[in-house]
Amino acid sequence: MVAYCRVSTDQEEQLLSYENQVNYYTKFIKDNPLYTFAGVYADEGISATNTKKREEFNRMITDCRDGKIDMIITKSISRFTRNTLDCLNYVRELKELGIGILFEKENINTLDAKGEVLLTILSSLAQDESRSISENSTWGIRRRFETGKHKMSTKRFLGYDSDETGKLIVNSRQAKIVVRLFQEFLDGKTTDYIKRIFEREGMVNWDGSTKWHATTMNSMLQNEKYKGDALLQKSYTVDFLTKKRAKNAGEVQMYYVEDDHEAIIDPRIWECVQLEFKRREKYLQEHGTHSYSRNPETNPFASRIVCGTCNKVFSRKGWRSSAGYDRKVWQCSERYRVKGVQGCDNRHVEEETLVKAYLMTWNALVENRESFLEQWKQQMQGEDLLAGYRAEKFVEYTKDAEPLKEMDTDFMLKTLDHIKVFEDGTLLAVFLDGSEIECR
Repeated sequence: MVAYCRVSTDQEEQLLSYENQVNYYTKFIKDNPLYTFAGVYADEGISATNTKKREEFNRMITDCRDGKIDMIITKSISRFTRNTLDCLNYVRELKELGIGILFEKENINTLDAKGEVLLTILSSLAQDESRSISENSTWGIRRRFETGKHKMSTKRFLGYDSDETGKLIVNSRQAKIVVRLFQEFLDGKTTDYIKRIFEREGMVNWDGSTKWHATTMNSMLQNEKYKGDALLQKSYTVDFLTKKRAKNAGEVQMYYVEDDHEAIIDPRIWECVQLEFKRREKYLQEHGTHSYSRNPETNPFASRIVCGTCNKVFSRKGWRSSAGYDRKVWQCSERYRVKGVQGCDNRHVEEETLVKAYLMTWNALVENRESFLEQWKQQMQGEDLLAGYRAEKFVEYTKDAEPLKEMDTDFMLKTLDHIKVFEDGTLLAVFLDGSEIECR
């Protein structure tokens, strides 16, 4: 005979109960001459609503299947499992193997003819008790949310630690990385590009590694906690038995707490980042592309050259000239979308021409700075936060600026929205502040 013991929390009084169970059943089996003691299987700090994470329970069942056990004793049905289906399935499987389970509290022996009927009723009650506990726990959590009280794990939350009460406290070293992330994004970089930059620089993540993920960075950029607020109940428990959680899409009430803790990111900058997300999404839709500025290290104009005829993005082609050297040429992505059939008939353009066009138009903007100052001033005073931010930056970029003599990819990402190519050879540079300058 073996015993199975379990407690559902790791609180001190529960651990004492756990030790008492183990000691009690060890002595109980050894003192009974009808039984041969075959061990105790015990899980501590584990919920009983399902058996997936109960290592000792699963080991015991395996040993039963291997013929090592012929009887199990446990304190009660609720210690064995609170899931009715699991309970009955295991009872029936073990019964077929000739193995009985003795539930001491309920005085049920599953090998008894009446055992399964009583077990069905009592295990259903145990499951309902688990549901009630889960609902009470959820109710308590939501009442705390209503008053703005919450605790949050910062184990995987870059930028913050938590004190003994669960209050978020800024981690000064990690906060610098968060600020850098937000700034790089507003400087025109994608999270894929920022990821590669951070990894090249050996930037240390929350877990001490230098590995970064673009999807995680996207989540960070949209996390309101960095501006000092907290949106509570972003996810919820779908099923108290499986503990499955799902993203809250309005199924249950959310709670928004302003000024919950010290901010790392200025709220204005945080809002500008959200507007930049929307701007990029709109840009992709308008110009018929799925990627924004992919691999700017090797392809700086990616997604930034737009057709003046159909408004779709150009793509870069590698052509070999008659003289035998490679040329980088940009062509409308709609020109040969269907193989062998010409679509858009707009002209192609050499990459060298695009570089010259950017340098010429930027230098023209710097040279005529005074004529743009009034526009930028109005933008800074307007309600569009992102437009105001861009205007401030352009005032900064153009002040006492020297003419650009060569391509600087990172600076281009900060300033250029796109270059539009027209059939007559005209190129129109559209900058992120909304300014437009034409050249041929």
